[in-house]
Amino acid sequence: MTARPARFNLAVTAGYAAGFAWRLGDGPPGAVPVGQIVLSAVCLAVLAVSGYLGGKLAFRYGVRVAGEDTQAEGFTTGPPR
Repeated sequence: MTARPARFNLAVTAGYAAGFAWRLGDGPPGAVPVGQIVLSAVCLAVLAVSGYLGGKLAFRYGVRVAGEDTQAEGFTTGPPR
């Protein structure tokens, strides 16, 4: 589960890069095609899921960028030290 939010973030970055490249060659401003709007909406939804899963990892399971001893403190059930 720990790598899933990172993969989602990479997919969102690739999606937004593809959307940028798609819009770059469109020429003069005008109506935005439905496909571009759908791509942006899908990327936004995947980003929301990634944020939820990342928050769950950090706040529920205590996974963060820290040493193993520091992370283990998040799993103690007694009073804080």
